[in-house]
Amino acid sequence: MTATTVSGGTPDLKGLLSQRAKDLPSKPRLDVRPRGKDHVSLVYGFPDPDSLPAGAVAEATTRVLERAGDKALQYGTAAGVEELRDVLIAKLKRDQGIEATRENVIITAGGSQALALVLDALIDWGDVIITEQPTWMGAVRAFANVGAVPVPVPVDDEGTDVVALERELVRLRDEGRRAKMIYLITNFQNPTGVSTSEARRRRIVELAQEHGTLIFEDDAYHDLRYAGERIPTIYSLDDSGSTMYMGTFSKIMGAGMRLGWLVAAPELITKLSILKIDGATNVFGSYVAAEWVPDHLVTHIDELKTIYKGRRDAMLASLERHMPPGTTWTVPDGGFFIWATFPEGLDAAELVPQASERGVDFLPGHTCFVDGTGRNTFRLSFSFADEEQIERGIRIIGEIAAGEMRERGLTTS
Repeated sequence: MTATTVSGGTPDLKGLLSQRAKDLPSKPRLDVRPRGKDHVSLVYGFPDPDSLPAGAVAEATTRVLERAGDKALQYGTAAGVEELRDVLIAKLKRDQGIEATRENVIITAGGSQALALVLDALIDWGDVIITEQPTWMGAVRAFANVGAVPVPVPVDDEGTDVVALERELVRLRDEGRRAKMIYLITNFQNPTGVSTSEARRRRIVELAQEHGTLIFEDDAYHDLRYAGERIPTIYSLDDSGSTMYMGTFSKIMGAGMRLGWLVAAPELITKLSILKIDGATNVFGSYVAAEWVPDHLVTHIDELKTIYKGRRDAMLASLERHMPPGTTWTVPDGGFFIWATFPEGLDAAELVPQASERGVDFLPGHTCFVDGTGRNTFRLSFSFADEEQIERGIRIIGEIAAGEMRERGLTTS
């Protein structure tokens, strides 16, 4: 194949891109451009900016530089700084009930790199992944990036629909195919906010073992529970080594640290370490986190739970006041998100431009569906906006939705 050029000898990029790159959307997923202090962002799961522990992290940074600056400013091992892995192992045992060793743990650039590495290790073009639907929009993009065939199973008030999961696993087996993995967000699911019950988690383990597939348990919001009892992780319920457990410091320390982790069988961790060519994930930040976590994490999480519970409750109250008749929404026990559904016939994406003009952003739900359905759904984040902004944002969305419904004859009020 001969590369084409344009005037001046500049290569024609379109002729050089891989098919995967050609299929990418026109802009990155995260748009963090400043929108002004009066703009209300209910889109992304960004941590509350005022709660970020800058002072304590600065103090930890000073201590690290004094104690181990030569190590913190150097390359590290692919699996991650040992000090951070040791601190993390203690946290996992205390908070998640997970027993792990250094050989079970790899440090990654947030949870998203953990998922990307696993997909790189497991997925060939055309391989099947079973995923909850709706699900995290980053996972939707990640599956597309590697050419996976996502098979969706629905989510209800008790989490993953295990009857639908079994049906899809059996169908694939009867067709002579096998899902490479089952992707699940078990606690305060993104985007719905629901958690999968313990009974269903146990059934998921049974089904994965029966059908010879792996489980990717995305538990990014585990520590941010505001109501209800903690549910055992799938990883701790699985004695076969079939489960990979992903977590992150993004929600409980600071997203800018870009520190996440994966706990999995040592054989898989070794494969991921070989695939990982970044010279070790944020060595400097890892030393700082290892210094900060033991004395500050538990107290900081308690502070975060107070903040986010207040914002969740404020958003739920605002939804009651301002959403038009026929609109429903979830009541999450934790996490960052509420999932709402308009009556059929109202496309949430069509409301986005009007809301943005009035200073409010929210996420249309179809972005969380691997098949592009869910047009009447939308996700609301209560983590970033304060309570006054939440009230204003929900009121504006409700007013726009009510107006659209009247124009389309979807309501008589």
